[in-house]
Amino acid sequence: MSSRRRFVDRAVGLARGMPFSALEPVPVQTLLLLDAAFRSGAIGLMLLTAVLLRRARGHAARFGVALMIAAVCAAMDGMAGLRLPFAAAALCAIGSSLAVPLFWLFARAWFDDGFQPRLVDALATLVFAGLGVFLQTQTPSLPLTRGLDLTLYVVGTAMAGHAQWLVWRGREDDLVEERRRARSIFVLTVGLVIVWSLWSEAYVRMTGPSLVLGAINGAVLAVAALGVAVMLFDVRHDGAFVEAPAPPAEEAAPGPIDPDLTRALDRLMAVERLYRSPELTIGGLAARLGAPEYRVRRHINGGLGHRNFAEYLNAQRLTEVRQALADREQAKVPILTIAMDAGFGSLVAFNRAFKTAMGETPTDYRRRAMGAQT
Repeated sequence: MSSRRRFVDRAVGLARGMPFSALEPVPVQTLLLLDAAFRSGAIGLMLLTAVLLRRARGHAARFGVALMIAAVCAAMDGMAGLRLPFAAAALCAIGSSLAVPLFWLFARAWFDDGFQPRLVDALATLVFAGLGVFLQTQTPSLPLTRGLDLTLYVVGTAMAGHAQWLVWRGREDDLVEERRRARSIFVLTVGLVIVWSLWSEAYVRMTGPSLVLGAINGAVLAVAALGVAVMLFDVRHDGAFVEAPAPPAEEAAPGPIDPDLTRALDRLMAVERLYRSPELTIGGLAARLGAPEYRVRRHINGGLGHRNFAEYLNAQRLTEVRQALADREQAKVPILTIAMDAGFGSLVAFNRAFKTAMGETPTDYRRRAMGAQT
């Protein structure tokens, strides 16, 4: 008999032995049916979401599809009364253990235009999932298992919290309207559900199985799946998911949608060099332009092709930096001074932005520019 079946039999037996009429066999079966109904609905919605994401491009879409598959595994893994063959049960255990790190990667890939997967991300994902699968095969009452359990839940909560913080932090700079609207829904649904699922699972492992909590978890999962499906249906087009493209050629750049706003914006950037202010926000820029903030957002995104405000400001700053690095009269001016004068807040942020945009370090660029002049 499988451990899942033993759990259901034990739960039914305990309920039948209790004196309260509310816990007679019929309510127990009702709980099982509710749990199955909620989780089945959630699985259907998550598969629909995976189809929507599959039609998009980029790291975010790929991580999103993987997350939905992992969430389906988690929903099946927690469904009371569902008996799976060993191979299928093992795949569900692996998939459910991958849900938290995949959520972490998906959030970063979707809401951070500069995100690129690194080896450390893959290692963190594999270690977390491997530990999760290992703990599912152990007895929760052992001291070592309890300690590892707690560590896993704390790390999982930290991953979810980190993802939520990144999503919320970048909401003001986001110029993609559909994605910006999705940020609040994302934080309130997916992130909080991940945290709830982690600690409700921890509670069950520490205190024993609970059909009531299982049904509640199924309902929470169904509501979250519905919220995510609705959210992604609203942002289903490619523009909300593709990564920020490499700097396009001038002839390929999108055309301005408002010539008057373009001229005013060019004056503030080229003449007043407003981008040098590290405190400049999209709201502050809109106030200087005397235009509604939503028009400025649409202009910079739809007209100039930038996906977030920081990217737009960095593009202006890098133009000044490139000119300074190629100027022989400034050959002895430290690169750090040039970067700070242009408005970059730190050398690390400057080097990263420069290398991403130009494909080489500022030192190499200056050396090459000076050599070409010679």
